[in-house]
Amino acid sequence: MDFSYTVVGGNVRIDKVEEPQREVVVPETVGGYLVTELGEYVLAGSGVEEVWLPGGLRKIGAYGFYNCENLRRIHCSSRTTDLGTGLFAGAGGVGFVDICVFDGEKSCLKELLSELRQTLRVRLRLCGQGEEESRGRGVFLEARLIFPEYYEESVENTPARILYIETHGCGHRYRYCFAGTQFQYQKYDELFPHAKVQEPEELVAEMALGRLQYPLGLAEKYRGMYQGYVAGHWRMAARLMMEAGRQGAAGSILEPGGVPWLVEEILGFGQEAGGDGELGEKLQELIRMAQEAGDTETVAWLMDFRHRRVLPGKRRFEL
Repeated sequence: MDFSYTVVGGNVRIDKVEEPQREVVVPETVGGYLVTELGEYVLAGSGVEEVWLPGGLRKIGAYGFYNCENLRRIHCSSRTTDLGTGLFAGAGGVGFVDICVFDGEKSCLKELLSELRQTLRVRLRLCGQGEEESRGRGVFLEARLIFPEYYEESVENTPARILYIETHGCGHRYRYCFAGTQFQYQKYDELFPHAKVQEPEELVAEMALGRLQYPLGLAEKYRGMYQGYVAGHWRMAARLMMEAGRQGAAGSILEPGGVPWLVEEILGFGQEAGGDGELGEKLQELIRMAQEAGDTETVAWLMDFRHRRVLPGKRRFEL
């Protein structure tokens, strides 16, 4: 792809992406200069589906993604803190944001969420100093979050001649989980009871699994809350894990191949909870679901697990 650009103060502002493809990767540098800005209407009206923004980007001009109806996924840094007016006007299909957050710095995440009112799946990665050291200590540096949809409706009280706004969906609550621009994990987790009441089972189960699979900032009491929900909706949770990676353009926040983790660590089927008869029935149901999904690898693992966990007990009983 070619870019029309202007050098401003020793940095580059990309004014236009010429003939953008379905996936647009904005480079870190152009002509030896750091790319720090995207101009107004830079991708407006294009058929772009996925955009990768450079880590050095600080500003996106007004209406940068105007009428990008096919746009689904955005990869960016929290340091892009100057977001222009109407950035996502006419781009209501965005469903996934992969954002690298520099802890303690001003972040654009809150502003991004306020611009995108549809259901939004977010991969939040902590970046910066100490990253490698934290990995070595087994510290989680990533969270997988879902921010549900919400919308506002104008309602008229005719006798009083008053117009007021009604908000539908709990997504607006989730978009206030900030102290300044810093995301607050506890505030996010405290809202789960609202999501259970207002959102569909499939979305709530995915939210719970995402927090359990990537527990950045997750306190133990909230871990138990999420785990309890998954245990009570284990069929839905298993289906989501089997379908991970096959969700379409917006994708899932879950990683494929997670059924063993779900069965052993979250549902506790590897422990002595419940009789072998009940466990055998649940495992048989999971095997059936995996067969219907065409997931042969999961079928093989479940059958082996059932053989190790259930069948030995049955043989002892028969003897």
